[in-house]
Amino acid sequence: MKKIFLHIYKYFEKRRAALYIVFAIIFLTAAWFASRVKFEEDISKILPKDKKIEKLNEVFQNSKFMDKLVVTVSLKDTAAAAQPDSLITYADIFAENIQQKLAPYISKLNVKVDDDLVLELFESINNHLPVYLNNKDYIEIDSLIKPEKVKETLEQDFRTLTSPAGFALKTMISKDPVGITFLGLKKLQQLQYDDNFELYDNYVVTKDRKHLMLFITPKYPPNNTGKNALLLKGLDSLIDNNNSVVTATYFGATAVSVGNALQLRKDSLLTQGITVLFIIIFLGIYFRKKRAPFIILVPVVFGAIFSLAVIYFLKGSISVIALGTGSVVLGIAVNYSLHVFNHYRHTRNIEQLINDLAIPMTIGSFTTIGGFLCLQFVESEMLKDLGFFAAFSLVGASLCSLIFLPHFITTKKEQETHQTDKFSWIDKIASLKPEYNKILVIIIFCLTIFFSFWAGKAGFESDLQNMNFMSKKLKQSEKKLNQINQYALQSVYLVTEGKTLDEALANNEKLITEIDKLQEDDIVKKYSGVSSLIISDSLQKIRIERWNKYWTVEKKKALMATLLKEGVALKFNTSAFNNFKMLLDKKYEPVGKEAMATVRKNFLDDYITEKPGKTTVVTLVKTTPEKRKEVYDVFENKANVTVLDKQYLTKRFVEIINSDFTSIALMTSMLVFFVLLLVYGRIELTLVSFIPMAISWLWILGIMGLFGIQFNIINIIISALIFGLGDDYSLFIMDGLLQEYKTGKKTLSSFKSSIILSAVTTVAGLGVLIFAQHPALRSIALISIIGILCVLIIAQILIPFLFSILITNRVKRNRFPWTLWGFIKSSFAFSYFIGWSVTLTLIAYIFSLFNIKEKGKLLFHNIIAKVCRRLVYIMINVKKKIINLPQEKFKSPAIIISNHQSSLDILPLIMLHPKLLMFTNNRIWNSPLFGKVIRMADYFPVEQIETDLSKVEERIKNGYSVIIFPEGTRAEDGVIKRFHKGAFYLAEKLNVDILPIMIHGTNYTLTKQDQLLKDGQLTVKILPRIKPEDKSFGNGYAERAKGIGRYFRTEFEMLRAEIEQPKYFREKLIYNYLYKGPVLEWYMRIKTKLEKNYKPFNDIVPKEGKILDIGCGYGFMPYMLSFVEQKRQITGIDYDEEKIDTANHSFSKTNNINFVHSDVMSFAFEKYDCIIMADMLHYLQPAQQQTVINKCIGSLNAGGTIIIRDGDKDKAALHKKTKLTEYLSTKVVNFNKTNKTGLSFLSGSMIKSIAAANNMSCNETADSKLTSNTIFILKAAAN
Repeated sequence: MKKIFLHIYKYFEKRRAALYIVFAIIFLTAAWFASRVKFEEDISKILPKDKKIEKLNEVFQNSKFMDKLVVTVSLKDTAAAAQPDSLITYADIFAENIQQKLAPYISKLNVKVDDDLVLELFESINNHLPVYLNNKDYIEIDSLIKPEKVKETLEQDFRTLTSPAGFALKTMISKDPVGITFLGLKKLQQLQYDDNFELYDNYVVTKDRKHLMLFITPKYPPNNTGKNALLLKGLDSLIDNNNSVVTATYFGATAVSVGNALQLRKDSLLTQGITVLFIIIFLGIYFRKKRAPFIILVPVVFGAIFSLAVIYFLKGSISVIALGTGSVVLGIAVNYSLHVFNHYRHTRNIEQLINDLAIPMTIGSFTTIGGFLCLQFVESEMLKDLGFFAAFSLVGASLCSLIFLPHFITTKKEQETHQTDKFSWIDKIASLKPEYNKILVIIIFCLTIFFSFWAGKAGFESDLQNMNFMSKKLKQSEKKLNQINQYALQSVYLVTEGKTLDEALANNEKLITEIDKLQEDDIVKKYSGVSSLIISDSLQKIRIERWNKYWTVEKKKALMATLLKEGVALKFNTSAFNNFKMLLDKKYEPVGKEAMATVRKNFLDDYITEKPGKTTVVTLVKTTPEKRKEVYDVFENKANVTVLDKQYLTKRFVEIINSDFTSIALMTSMLVFFVLLLVYGRIELTLVSFIPMAISWLWILGIMGLFGIQFNIINIIISALIFGLGDDYSLFIMDGLLQEYKTGKKTLSSFKSSIILSAVTTVAGLGVLIFAQHPALRSIALISIIGILCVLIIAQILIPFLFSILITNRVKRNRFPWTLWGFIKSSFAFSYFIGWSVTLTLIAYIFSLFNIKEKGKLLFHNIIAKVCRRLVYIMINVKKKIINLPQEKFKSPAIIISNHQSSLDILPLIMLHPKLLMFTNNRIWNSPLFGKVIRMADYFPVEQIETDLSKVEERIKNGYSVIIFPEGTRAEDGVIKRFHKGAFYLAEKLNVDILPIMIHGTNYTLTKQDQLLKDGQLTVKILPRIKPEDKSFGNGYAERAKGIGRYFRTEFEMLRAEIEQPKYFREKLIYNYLYKGPVLEWYMRIKTKLEKNYKPFNDIVPKEGKILDIGCGYGFMPYMLSFVEQKRQITGIDYDEEKIDTANHSFSKTNNINFVHSDVMSFAFEKYDCIIMADMLHYLQPAQQQTVINKCIGSLNAGGTIIIRDGDKDKAALHKKTKLTEYLSTKVVNFNKTNKTGLSFLSGSMIKSIAAANNMSCNETADSKLTSNTIFILKAAAN
């Protein structure tokens, strides 16, 4: 990847004009397409796709339930006596002023009940009375037409008509003196949703008459905050606060929306102004360039425009909310610019900058982009748009940062004179190594455990109202309104559907029957809707038929006779009841739409929504919170009915967001994990990068849970920013660590300072919102500060700490780095060992309860021998081999001497036979864990044996042999040290044989003071017994100690030379190149496998002397040759600096291995015993090839050897395949660099002629059956 960006940089570096033209074309083209993107302003797009949420949103959008402003006119002194007339006077003046001054901003003002409207409604009900009467009403009519009731009603009518009552009421009485029409008018009570109100002189007042209610329907919807702000400003000016008795307050969605908008605007201007000013000044001073803040923003702007252009082709539109919230993602995009700018301060040139940043920036942007694209799986259209905008913004920003920005930040002239800046205060912080502070690391782990208990308490804000900003005045208004209207937040919406209005009404009427039953059961307190006033055609016809059947001729005559009789008594004119007679005799028809048009418009439009092919009718049900579930249970599964409420909306909204957030977090985590695994090629590095990310989120959730901070729909978007920054920080820290481990290049401090710089600017940009008054903005600040500080601390401390445990600390001590498989194998083996140790302790304890005789002792020793065999052979990764040429059966006692390389040595020795003893020390003898086993097995402490041999003699007489390590300590390097005399003295004293047993491979398999169990080869070789009478090793134990020691070392050296061939060291070589990149690791594995672990070269190269490897590459061959024979002094040279740096930074490097970055043509040759040129001469031209070969011949010591391995073009048929493999190596995989002149393969005849000309022998060996690769061995004559 970095080579691609380097090629692009070099191309444009020579063609600056082309660079600016290409940038301008791309930028302007993207800007043109971006300008054509349509912006969706529908705030409902933020809601997840859910059938009920969409239905509730539809109800709110198509009705004016939520739009009304409720004005409450109240007495200032709530304890004073009611003064309704004062309230009415204030309301009349207030309403008049509204009509005069605010008419452009309101569509309807409801001050009091309109008499004309009431009359019209009465006329409609009177003209179609049967339609509005249900079965219960007819029971009431039976009561009303009884003579005594008629008399009572007429008396009441007379008093009303002679009083100053309203004109409308008198008109109603004149048309229906019996009051049957009032049964129809009672249906209007269904529109009265709360019993706490009544009419006073046609005004709506509370029953205590201390509050009067006005209703304003704004002309503009709540989201038109500009126009509505003018309305509210006008209302504030009209409210007369100088009135000593009465005041007014208002509340509603419009007021809340305006309050939100004004506060957001005020907070944003303040905080963004501070942020921009800070960033410009800070970055300008920090980078010491005036243009720095503006150039840094180039990739950010480019990314945003690029993203909109892509969205134009993908969708054509984007949510404005997504665009606004997506701007926080530009906080990640600006990091790319900061990394480029800051890294340039620490490097020599732009090429090095691109070389260092290409991979971490590419991987970081890829994982973050993938995370945002996962938002396509959520239910919210707004979040999907956010995912697209964020993802493509980062694509554009990252490409711009790597392709164009390097040219913008400096000119070629500046680059030539550029010097790395002095350490800034951020650099000084970055140079600290807190990961080595044990106390700090312990604190982090303790806090992680602590926060893990609180993480589960972090929740999602369930009340979306808490996201609104409300001034103190507005909060007081809301509180007052809620106190007056106690059921305001306990509404359940029952929505019935139909293809037509009539069908929807019919479905709604079925619903009402169920509601009435619930009301009888006190589950429903009250309900409001259209069911009693707007009735389906089918039901209207049924009710008219019922009316006709009810009023028989006899019943009509009887009622009219009663009316005339009682009316005469009260001095009513006989013609006064003619209208009523016409009402009874009238032929009724169903109510048409026109007849109810005015009534519907003024009273019922909020409840009905008509669209082509679909009509919905809403019924509001009032219930207690405790019984809301019972309402749901009744209507949940009804056909054509949807039951929902605000609480449901909030609950379901939270459920979906939580579900989406969890699934997106899981998908993104998996994506990041597998991308890291693919890029690093090692599960260990993936975990070292990924675990701190997870821990940082555990911290974030824990802190939120501890302090009661909750996620909400706004700040949850910031979590995407935090995730992106955490991902970015982790990858840069890891890349810095890997670069330093691979080549020694010190880029980590530069990366760390860039990360700190990013954190400072991001916290400054978002953290300043902590001073905002709006709760949504303030929540962004809290999450941002907590999140960024957490990911910063964890990335800066925990990743280097884990990396040091895994790799750094181990390789400093020349130990192999940990691998996951190695950890599993080691853990299993040690657990198995501890398990059997405890088991043996229990067995020893049981044996100690009895008086164990000799057979019991032997049984216990058999158990120990079998356990040791199990422990050895359970290590399936370790090859085992026992060489017993003398066919030793251990039938007679002996002093067994063995070399001591590892704590593992004891197991393969004891497993050889049950009758083997070992010496120990007092500490282990008295150990509470193993002491029982040691004592039961008679493994005597050396301290006892030095003063008393009787116990050993007694065991020897019983046929037991004693194992002794005469070196006295473990030899980590495998070199056998001087033998002490103790074992030989003991053999002489007890007159027993000495049995030498050699152990090989344990020092590698389990190195001293190490816990990593490697894939070694354990070899035990039993040598012939040395009898007491055998004097060939000397007389007396002192001489025998030296003689047998020399014999043992000679035999061991022969065994070592036999075993320690290149294949034996393959794993050691692999460990040196682990964690240096997956491509390099697998290249090394494949190449060394094809090279047969360099055994052909090892067999030719002398076992000691100075060796030169020309074209050594990454150093695979020099290390292998050195592992096999440590006396070889090897120098490797290569003109690829990265390869030499990598070779020089292998942990197995010793003073006998040296790597030099040099071109062979200019290299200063010394005198060598062997020179190797493997697969490198074909990179030179023929003349250069001859020059190099002649230089090598001139640099050979007498009897020296030159080894040339290359493709022989004389072998024409096989040479085609050689050329293909080299093409793949140089052009496709790019492992080897070529010059402009290309490849030039040599011929075997040319090499032979050069050898002959220099009096050297030349032997030729085919190195492959498939290619023309041939090994030529040129041998110089000895002096």
